[in-house]
Amino acid sequence: MAEAINPIPDCQLTWVFGLLETLEDRGGRDDGYRIARDLQFNFSDLLKVMKAAEILGFVTTPQGDVVLEPLGKQFLELDVNQRKLLVHEQLKKLSLFAYFVRLLRGQEGHSIIKEVALEHLAILLPNERPQKLFNTIVNWGRYAELFGYNKDEDRFYLDHE
Repeated sequence: MAEAINPIPDCQLTWVFGLLETLEDRGGRDDGYRIARDLQFNFSDLLKVMKAAEILGFVTTPQGDVVLEPLGKQFLELDVNQRKLLVHEQLKKLSLFAYFVRLLRGQEGHSIIKEVALEHLAILLPNERPQKLFNTIVNWGRYAELFGYNKDEDRFYLDHE
């Protein structure tokens, strides 16, 4: 049976990186509600950030706490190019990103029009909003130099590997 395709939270990677830095400043662990209050962040938004950090392998979230994991600590010690490479490797492990890597590899020019990507998302994850999910995939993928999107040509493509 094929691996289940899981959605990713709608949040910016910069927020994830900010959470890692906050955790480092707080000794590697803190209560999610306290972080949200101290940063004046809506808790439901912080939950998305916590979930994103967790699926990337940077934190765990036992009993409402957020704990900086070794990979998260490693991320903080890297320069920007090494960070991109680390995120690139982590994204390729996520079912949703792996699916699009396989799909794009099989296409001429390693690209598809956005509409095709949205159709795939609607079929794979019918309970998610395809446009919002697509935007997040593009943003995360661009940061990690895994995917790109050319707005003028409306093309979603595999970045150079």
